[in-house]
Amino acid sequence: MKTALIKQVYDVFGPWSGFLWKDMSPQKILDVWPVKAVYWELTCILEADWYIIPPVVEGDYVRDIVRHPGHTRLIEKYTTNIVPLEKIPLSDYDLVITVDPMLTPPGDSRTVFAYYVQEHWDRLYRESMHGPRSGYDLFLDHMMDAEARLDHLPQAISFPYLHDPRFLRSQFAPPRQDVVWSDHRILMTLAGRKPGELAFAEAAAAKVRLEKVIGTEIRCRTINHSTPWGVYDPPRWSDTADYFRDLAECKYYIAVGDMAGAGQGIAEAAALGCLCIGQTDRAYHRLLCHPSCLVENIAEMPKRFRALKENSDLWPEVLAYQDEKLNEHFLERPLSALANAIEMKRKK
Repeated sequence: MKTALIKQVYDVFGPWSGFLWKDMSPQKILDVWPVKAVYWELTCILEADWYIIPPVVEGDYVRDIVRHPGHTRLIEKYTTNIVPLEKIPLSDYDLVITVDPMLTPPGDSRTVFAYYVQEHWDRLYRESMHGPRSGYDLFLDHMMDAEARLDHLPQAISFPYLHDPRFLRSQFAPPRQDVVWSDHRILMTLAGRKPGELAFAEAAAAKVRLEKVIGTEIRCRTINHSTPWGVYDPPRWSDTADYFRDLAECKYYIAVGDMAGAGQGIAEAAALGCLCIGQTDRAYHRLLCHPSCLVENIAEMPKRFRALKENSDLWPEVLAYQDEKLNEHFLERPLSALANAIEMKRKK
């Protein structure tokens, strides 16, 4: 399926330069992708073109970015290949996915128009759970609370970020080390902080305490970010690639704690071959984690981690389980849903 991805210039996730897939490679794309890994695998799996357009809608997420002094200036300074919306050949594509519903899709189009909303706390997200914005065919609910089966168009559908373990491991396969990658939510929970707070000293101290409890070195890049939304001057162009390389070196990934979220990071870790421990109240964790690696709360985690670390006979079973679930829930099912949506749209 020929695919276009579209975002607004003040949306810092995704690439900071528009491009056509034919002109790029997976690693070359990371050279213009400074902030967060989300959508990179999706881009590569769909072999998608990316377009960046001037500001159109101001959802809560975009408003939060631009309220920080200097952010708009820096984003405008370093973002390239911005094109007017009318210059994008929408009819050339089978599928157009936007980040936030900024389009007015033509009513007579055979193209499927879908959208993600970047943050689940954005009002655009809550509104879209009742159905896609006018003209759109699909709202892609990455929190996985919507209907899982595609029955009709338009529809809000449970739809994760895509992950392909074979592809990701072909891109990042450094020697594995006996260390843990910690989701930052654990450290922020232990530090008594709220989501989005910049609490480096507290999180670093929590990391040291947790290392003593589990007896293993811990890594976590997020606690080193010193600006909101990871906007720097100049941008940290290698940050996403460095994140994948560092994560791929870790044997274990732990994501527990009180902070909300679907738990997307665990899918990236599983795709890279980490042994993952997750929490039962996270949608992605329930789909991916081996039953022996799921806990009810953070208090259960140290005992469960030690049991996993000490049982090397279990490791191949855990990895095989994770790979099976990744292929089923994060690759085959969502790709099938998109193909079905395209077929349904063309039959209208």
